[in-house]
Amino acid sequence: MRSDFDADGTRNAIVREGLALLAHGLLLPLGRVAAGARSERRPDLHTVVFVHGLASGRAGFLPLRSWLRLQGSWRQLAFGYASRGSIESIALRLKRVLDADVRGGRITLVAHSMGGLVARVYLQQLGGARRVERLVTLGTPHRGSHAANFVPAPLVRQLLPGSPFLRHLNGLPAPAGVRTTSIVAGRDLLVQPVESAHCPFGEVVRFDELGHLELLFRPEVFAAVAAAIRG
Repeated sequence: MRSDFDADGTRNAIVREGLALLAHGLLLPLGRVAAGARSERRPDLHTVVFVHGLASGRAGFLPLRSWLRLQGSWRQLAFGYASRGSIESIALRLKRVLDADVRGGRITLVAHSMGGLVARVYLQQLGGARRVERLVTLGTPHRGSHAANFVPAPLVRQLLPGSPFLRHLNGLPAPAGVRTTSIVAGRDLLVQPVESAHCPFGEVVRFDELGHLELLFRPEVFAAVAAAIRG
């Protein structure tokens, strides 16, 4: 009897994701030094703003940010938030931070996991499309995830497929003028089904062998993010 289940590939993916989880945990205490600084008031600036995911922190982006600096993306800001309240309230805080700390020029948003939904609320409901020219999401549950069934917190319930929050957000028009790239992990255990990580608009880049947190540590993903930023 033939089976298409790839036991070795799945086992290796779980091991790699476990190592990524360990590395991510070691980075989290560095969050206070990972924020970035207020920008100058200049119209020619280009600021890359990072938005982390649920129960994560700014420092999770340190490997990607360091790699991008080597590619010339010097002006960076990492937005941090506590995982409570609602996605809409976190997006309001993102708007306040960007209004205060990114005072001129163009913005690219790079967001992981739930951070991509925070970024989309800012773009599609809070007028952020007037300031942002690119959105890059990594492992974002744009259409929800069945994994949210295992955490009964109100914030996490917003991530359920078909939730009122997602029905409303996905029913809104795409943000005008914002180029969007969804980066999808083919072995994502937290975004289920994996196709939920496809944003309803924009292009999709898929890495079939990677997991949810692995996206934050792999050079091939960094290169895809850089290509999306360059447009």
